[in-house]
Amino acid sequence: MVKLIDLAAFTDQKFPNLYRDRIEPLLGAREAYRLQAISVFWRRGSLGAGAALLLVLPVHVWTGDIQLALFFGAVALIAAGSWAYAPVHAVGLETKQQALSAIAEAIECTYQLDGVEPAGLEQMRTLQLLPTGDRARFHDHFAGHHHGCSFTFCDGLVEQQVSSRRGKRWVTMFRGQVIHIDFPKRFRGTTVLHRDAGMLNFLGAWATRLQRVGLVDSRLERAFEVYATDQVEARDLIHPVFMERLLELEQQFKGKNLRCAFTQGKLLIAIEGGDRFELGSMFKTLLDEAPIRQVLRDISEIMKLINSVLTAERGALPS
Repeated sequence: MVKLIDLAAFTDQKFPNLYRDRIEPLLGAREAYRLQAISVFWRRGSLGAGAALLLVLPVHVWTGDIQLALFFGAVALIAAGSWAYAPVHAVGLETKQQALSAIAEAIECTYQLDGVEPAGLEQMRTLQLLPTGDRARFHDHFAGHHHGCSFTFCDGLVEQQVSSRRGKRWVTMFRGQVIHIDFPKRFRGTTVLHRDAGMLNFLGAWATRLQRVGLVDSRLERAFEVYATDQVEARDLIHPVFMERLLELEQQFKGKNLRCAFTQGKLLIAIEGGDRFELGSMFKTLLDEAPIRQVLRDISEIMKLINSVLTAERGALPS
């Protein structure tokens, strides 16, 4: 039976064994496919670039317009680049699927590359932790259980289509991580926390139901704004250990504007930033430990955050 890993207690000292036993053999087997795909990329790229350049002269002779000829050449060059990169992209996606699935299996959870809507999405939109936007994509979806709590987390992108004199374009409203944790205990009220003290309007319709909660720690008071329907419960939930974990989570994810809410037994978190669960460039060797170490550290911070909430309830789990 394969031994499971508790990432809440995971340290860099424990990383080599996990990497050597579960990840390195998989990546080593995929390295040959990566090298083959890179070789195809350069061959296709050379052919495509040559064809694009050869297109410029006849278009110029035919039309007499050098700008139009260069435009057709640029379009052809982009198409050639896409054709050349296709094998690299395919190998990258397959390798990522296998590597992150191996990590998920090690902590007894599941991983899905794409096509899953995160749990609690509508609640996050209602509480305005996430913007609605005109289109949204969520990927790198992990789901599992930790100390009786179910959790999901993933990368997300929300975009809004805007019109201008130059036409329509897509504007990024949110890019970052979406985290949903379902605790066994139902909360009596709703507690909302956000990082930016100057933007109270994000509370929207909830502002009439929520009252500001003062924090004892002055440093945390400067870092966060907290609003709740139940002042007593809010102070129990947002104890200093939990708040410190939020700061560490934001720092670990290299994010900003963290906001979260406790409601109906759920902790909902949104962190603005870049994509996190990546293996790095396919033009570099797959046998680089750094991206895998980064993914494990990210997941570890989420597990520690769950523990910090359970600590207040049970007084038993490590913080």
